[in-house]
Parts: sequence; structure tokens; C-alpha cells
Amino acid sequence: MIPVVSFLRGIGVRNIGRFVTRLPPVLGYSVDDDLKPKWDFLKEVCQFDYFEVVRFPAYFSYPLERVIKMRYEYLRDCKEMPIQWARVDDVLRFGDRDFATEICHDSDDGAAFAKFAEERGCALHPTRRKQRKKKNQ
Repeated sequence: MIPVVSFLRGIGVRNIGRFVTRLPPVLGYSVDDDLKPKWDFLKEVCQFDYFEVVRFPAYFSYPLERVIKMRYEYLRDCKEMPIQWARVDDVLRFGDRDFATEICHDSDDGAAFAKFAEERGCALHPTRRKQRKKKNQ
């Protein structure tokens, strides 16, 4: 717990109590395996500062390769959008299909994003709609 608190202070989080209240599991995360790699990506690649994680602590709960990097790479490489324009909470809070349709404005119900993910060896989770449809058949 102490290394996590030190890490959070080190990146600029002032109100540790509020941060932890919004994401209690953070105290059990590994600084080296979870927090630092995600922070480095946010800071170095996206060029965001600590304010983004203070505003959206759940950032640290998302898988780095499968969700965070893949979505920002899709925005940058396929949508040609400067990733600094995409707020962290907007990019991460939606499911895969909603990310593609709501954030990226894809009109193909997420097919292009699914193909992008597949090419990178990351299968997307089926949407609830598809799961319900299978159950009803």
C-alpha cells in the first residue's frame, strides 16, 4: 500500500484519500507491473498529465495492451485523430462497440474497430446484444 501511495504522490495526486475512495482496488495494484507502465503511456505517448488520472482514476483499472493502447492507436492510426484531443474517460468508459460508434463515429456498428483489434491479436468481447441474441435462439 505504501508504494502505491508514494507513486500517486510522485505523479502529482494531492488528495490520495479521494483518489482511493474512487478506485479502492488501486491500493492492491503493483506499481511496477500496473501503475507505472500505464502512467508512462499516458504521460509519454498521450502527453497528458496527472489531471487526467485525478479526474478518472479508473484509468488504472483498464488493461494496458488490450484496451488503453489499442483504443488510442485506433484513434491515431485509423481515425487520424490527434490522441491529445481524446479525453481518457471518453475513450475508456464505453464498451468496444460503443467506443467505435460514439467516440470514433464509425457507422459500421464497430466492425472496423473489431477488425483492427483482430489484426493485433486481440479478440473483442462480445456485446451484450449478441450474447442475448444467442440465448434467444
